[in-house]
Amino acid sequence: MSAQPNPATPVVIDKPFLLAVLQESREIFLNSFAGVTEEQSRLKPAPERWSVLDTVEHLTTAETVQLKLINTQRTPRAAGTPDREYAFLQMIPNRTRTMESPETAKPIGRFATLAEAAEQFKTTRASVIRFLEQYTEDLRASEVKHPHPAAGMVSICEMLVAMAMHAKRHAAQIEEIRTTLKLG
Repeated sequence: MSAQPNPATPVVIDKPFLLAVLQESREIFLNSFAGVTEEQSRLKPAPERWSVLDTVEHLTTAETVQLKLINTQRTPRAAGTPDREYAFLQMIPNRTRTMESPETAKPIGRFATLAEAAEQFKTTRASVIRFLEQYTEDLRASEVKHPHPAAGMVSICEMLVAMAMHAKRHAAQIEEIRTTLKLG
């Protein structure tokens, strides 16, 4: 079963949906670089472009920051604030529009190996899923400032959707890198 919404069928974005899409996007992301060697993970399609390792580092770093925010920086959300999770479902994984990463999530060599970065991603995503499983409040009643300036203030629900879709976005980026470099 795919947690990807069917545009013809309205999807209900609730805790079970979020758990499914976080688990699904974890697998999609991990599978995107399965079989890439440590040496291949450092190859860049162009000098200004990211390698597979850079991309895994970026996503892992971003999720770590986002998890910290939803754990420690929640504030009450104003009534009537529009929900944007449906827009995030569609926009974030779409790679036709590029986005500049915030400085805090740019790759700087935080991980010595792809395996180390992948393990940290798995650990962080497991913590995100555990956070959601244990969260008992309304997912739309609190908000945090998203680290990407384009997002601004987001509800906990929007942040979780963004995290799942961000993984799908970068899985597609890794597939592009592999195709460009003919990594199989």
